[in-house]
Amino acid sequence: MRKYWGIWLSLIILFVTVVLFSGCGKESVVATVNGEKINMSELNIRVDQAAARYGYDLDSEEGKEFVGYLREQILQSMIEEKVILQAAAEKDIAADKELVDKELEESKSQFGDQEEYEEYLKDLKLTEKDLRMYIEHSLILNELFDDITKDVTSTTKDIEQYYQDNQSEFFVPEQVHAYNIVVKTEEEAKEVIKRLDEGENFEELAVELSIDTTAQSNKGDIGYIKKEDALLEEFKEAAFELEVGQYTKEPIETMYGYHVIKVVDKKEEKHNSFEEVKANLENRFIFEEKNAVFLEYVDELKEKAEIIKHLPEEQSVQEQEGSEDGK
Repeated sequence: MRKYWGIWLSLIILFVTVVLFSGCGKESVVATVNGEKINMSELNIRVDQAAARYGYDLDSEEGKEFVGYLREQILQSMIEEKVILQAAAEKDIAADKELVDKELEESKSQFGDQEEYEEYLKDLKLTEKDLRMYIEHSLILNELFDDITKDVTSTTKDIEQYYQDNQSEFFVPEQVHAYNIVVKTEEEAKEVIKRLDEGENFEELAVELSIDTTAQSNKGDIGYIKKEDALLEEFKEAAFELEVGQYTKEPIETMYGYHVIKVVDKKEEKHNSFEEVKANLENRFIFEEKNAVFLEYVDELKEKAEIIKHLPEEQSVQEQEGSEDGK
C-alpha cells in the first residue's frame, strides 16, 4: 500500500470509518453529495475519532472553542471523500477482498498481541470494521490515483539544477544502527547485561524482557538514528559512544525506564553525490506532479458535483446534538 498520497489522501485516511447506526426518529442530514447523504451521527463519530487521534479534549474550554473549526474541516473531508469514491465507483474501481484481508492482517501484526491491538482501536475510538473500511478506501484511492495520473511518467523539473541549488539537503550526518532493551528497574537492567556477558542473544532478550511493546515484533531494533533525531538525550549520548558490536555495560536511565543499548552498525557523515540521489529525486518530483494532476482532478469533481451543506456555520456539533435530543 502506498505510504503517502498528498493532501487529499491524508484527509481521507485520517477520517475514514464505517458508521453503523440505527434507532427511531429521523436522522439529521448535515450534507448531501450528488444526492448521497452525510448524517450527523457520521460527523459526530469522526469528530470524536479526530479528537482521540490528536489528544484534543473537546469538553475543555479550549476544546469547545475549537470544535466548530474541527467540525467544518472534517465535514469538508467527508464531502471530498464522497466525491472521490463516487468517481471511483463510476470507473468500476473496487477493493479486492483478499487484498483487504491481507492488509488488515499486516496491520494487526504490528502489535505485540491481540490485547494491544484492541487497546489501540479503543484509544482511537475505532472498531475493526472501521479499520477494514479505511483499508478498502485506501486501496480504491490507490487505484484511482494510478488511473488518473498514468500519463505522468517523467518530471519537467531540472533535477541536476535542483541538486546544485540545494546542497545542504544532501548532507547526511553520522548515524548509528541501535538495538534497545528497556526494563523497569536498574536491577533488571543489570541482570540483562549479566546475561549478555554470559553470551545470550540480544534480540532474544529484547523479545523476552523489554517493556517496549514493539520489541515483540522488531526484537529491539530501532534502526538508524541521528544526533538530531527526537530521541532522549541520555539514550543518544550512550548510543553514539558505543563501537559497532558493543552494548552498554551500565544501565542508561531515562523517563521510560532503564535501557541496555547495542550498536550493530555506524555510518559516517557524508555528502551524497548527484548520482546517488538522482533516482530518488526523479521519483519524488514525478510523484509531486502526479499529485498536482490528481488534486486538479478532485477540484474538477467537486466543481461538477451537487454539494449541499445543511449544517449552519455558527452551530457546533454539541448544539446540534442538544437540539436533536430535545425533540
